[in-house]
Order: sequence, then C-alpha cells, then structure tokens
Amino acid sequence: MDLVLYGLNEAGEPAFAEKLKADQRPLLRELATERLERCHMVEVWDGPTCVLRLRRSAPKG
Repeated sequence: MDLVLYGLNEAGEPAFAEKLKADQRPLLRELATERLERCHMVEVWDGPTCVLRLRRSAPKG
C-alpha cells in the first residue's frame, strides 16, 4: 500500500499531499520534519492508518 504524506494548515486542512514509496519508510520522520517547514502539521498515512503525525511547536515567549 502507498504511503501518503499530508501537509496541513493551521485549520487542519490539507495544504499538499505527496505519495511516498514503501522503501522510504525508514526515512519517514526525516521527510516529515523537512516538510514541516512548509506547513503547520504533517501526517503520514499508510492506507487508513496514520503512522506519523508531527506538529510545529508553539513559539516561546
């Protein structure tokens, strides 16, 4: 099954989606962290299962 990485905006709506290959599974956290620079939250889905979710930390201050 294909892995799909979603970038979400602050409202939780998809800003972009990217298909990943199964052989990229070991790199999921690294890829998601890189994409997090472009959006508020990143989720990676393996079919109907969310396998990784990252969110930007709130700015300190």
